[in-house]
Amino acid sequence: MDMNGFEGKKALITGGSRGIGRAISLMAAARGADIAINFVKNEEAAAETAAEIEKLGRKCLVIKADVSEPKEIKTLFASVKEGFGSLDMLVSNAVSGVIGPADRIGRFGWDRAINTNSRSFMLLVQQAVKIFPETGGKIVAISSIGSSHCLPGYAAVGASKAALETLVRYFAKELAPRSINVNAVSGGPVETSALDYFPDKDQIIEEWQKKTPQKRIARPEEIATVVGFLLSEDASWIQGQTIIADGGLTL
Repeated sequence: MDMNGFEGKKALITGGSRGIGRAISLMAAARGADIAINFVKNEEAAAETAAEIEKLGRKCLVIKADVSEPKEIKTLFASVKEGFGSLDMLVSNAVSGVIGPADRIGRFGWDRAINTNSRSFMLLVQQAVKIFPETGGKIVAISSIGSSHCLPGYAAVGASKAALETLVRYFAKELAPRSINVNAVSGGPVETSALDYFPDKDQIIEEWQKKTPQKRIARPEEIATVVGFLLSEDASWIQGQTIIADGGLTL
């Protein structure tokens, strides 16, 4: 038996059609898993990712659902249960928030970050464990070094990611007796469209590159590889940890 293969497994990857989420979806599909992804607005990107997954010979569910809304999370899982019957892996990747100084964060921006990045994780896990098999499952949350390091204009998202990592530890301890592994991956800057929201993007990227030992920022596939390890049986003894994959930026 291939301990690293995902044959016969079913995975839900939120925000799985673009950026890091897309890389995770394709990685898991290439290793044999059927994939469910959600989208909020960009149906075209979701359809393109689904087509690539299907080219790999895997099934893909494409579901419109905003994970910041509790009712839509329930709808998301109703669709997953109808399409797959059960679930083996959950990757909480969807992210949202405002970029700006902490003293100018409004209620809407704060609520959007918390509801999308941390509250959604709690609700996603609560639903996922209901359709995990008795043999257990794997849960991975995508965090950020902004949870513990100050990044320009990142206060709302950083705080929501710190809350996310705390939830990872609590869920890990509580779900371990059910053979469910819960961990997080904290990446540094990654080559995705999310960087477009940073003010002075080019200058900030240049500074990150200078501070990173390899003098570059990450590719989405490099984060997906770490997620793939945590989803595999090779990581069965890793529980409640946040794995930092930032190329040494925070050293």
